[in-house]
Amino acid sequence: MFVRNVYVENHKVTTCPSSYTAKQALDLIKGTTYRCIPVVDTDSNEYKGQIYKVDLLEFLYEQGGKPEESVLAVVDEPDSYIHKDHSLSLALLRIDRLPFLAVTNEKKEFLGIVTHSILMDLFRDGFGMKTGGYCFTVSIWEQTGAFLKLLKLLKTFNIEGAHTFGNGNELVRRMTFTISEENEQVIQRLKEKIQHAGFRVLHVEKIEKGE
Repeated sequence: MFVRNVYVENHKVTTCPSSYTAKQALDLIKGTTYRCIPVVDTDSNEYKGQIYKVDLLEFLYEQGGKPEESVLAVVDEPDSYIHKDHSLSLALLRIDRLPFLAVTNEKKEFLGIVTHSILMDLFRDGFGMKTGGYCFTVSIWEQTGAFLKLLKLLKTFNIEGAHTFGNGNELVRRMTFTISEENEQVIQRLKEKIQHAGFRVLHVEKIEKGE
């Protein structure tokens, strides 16, 4: 999946024009519920970086900064952007401690943002939390065809979400998958089939819809 599929578009994002003073930027961000907003060039729509409320307060009231100074004197994280056609895996690697990543095009024009909450929602989807069902955690040995063998056991079920864990482990990986099945007897039989096939079922948990 790509960033372009999930980001919040710019018309839904509060941005600070680069022409603003530090005082104007502080007044703007104080009128929101955010601790940080994007700064965008007033003329070219180029992304300039992030402006934090705490940085503006420190600049104006602790560091002797002048209210009429440009917001660009306080802007931070100028490289906190990602191209709209980049993968979500890259977004996960880059967002880390940042509140958001700006999404841009080839000219670095601001298109919107991708946030931690968006990425967390996608992670929740992988556990089937919107639809509910039973979530299995299965230990899988690292050998050719192991995943295919497990998937064949699940061919009659609707898989609502799946994740794999243990990347880099040379021997064993874990896979979680959620199936939309409510019958506990069916779940028990599936668990026995998986174990009989040589896999280890570490955990089975019922997930309520919308949990």
